[in-house]
Amino acid sequence: MTLDFCSECAKLLDGTAVDDKQAARVEEAFPHCECEKYSVGKESPGPVSSEEIIYRMVVSPASIDWNAKKLIADSFRDTTLNGFSVFRDLATNDHISAIAIDRLSRKAAAKPKTVQALIRFKVERVRSLELEGVEGRLFCVYDETVPRRDPAQPRVPTHVTILQRLPPAKVDGRTKLMKDGTLKLYNLAEADLLNVQDFRDGLFAKLNERSLAGDFVLPEPSAAL
Repeated sequence: MTLDFCSECAKLLDGTAVDDKQAARVEEAFPHCECEKYSVGKESPGPVSSEEIIYRMVVSPASIDWNAKKLIADSFRDTTLNGFSVFRDLATNDHISAIAIDRLSRKAAAKPKTVQALIRFKVERVRSLELEGVEGRLFCVYDETVPRRDPAQPRVPTHVTILQRLPPAKVDGRTKLMKDGTLKLYNLAEADLLNVQDFRDGLFAKLNERSLAGDFVLPEPSAAL
């Protein structure tokens, strides 16, 4: 471990990517999940252990098709872009609520959002996923923290990002390899969906009630003078 690598990884994984190129950028600069060795998140308790459990909120509308009782696979494409947001099992209820409220916040004209389910992953299983045609494992798990919807609020220290390792740009069949890789994580997720009622004494159920009551409606922007 070197201070230079740690610093460069932290700069690259600073939670501010908005260009949908973070996965490609990280793989090019630090291939094979090199930055997993270092803590990259501001206020993070440290790198993510393979023994940890992490969770992804399934927020409706858009992430789940209840008629088919299936997750929407396209929502997993975030792993190939700027990252797939999850939180650590060691997160406090306040940490989890902060992440959820940011996800549930909406404009006044939009329909209310609710957390419909949770996906539970053991980090070891995510890190063990492989695919023929891709050297090494498919996914990296970083303790990257991200700015809140209100940037004046502190970052949630137990936020985590999953990034897919992308094949080089000119590899034959690259698009299919990326889709097949994403499908591996999707299939793992389908195997361990949790009912929100069963999680931490109904924490998400209570947040859903507040969302439906209009608690998380964003204020209208002030008119320009």
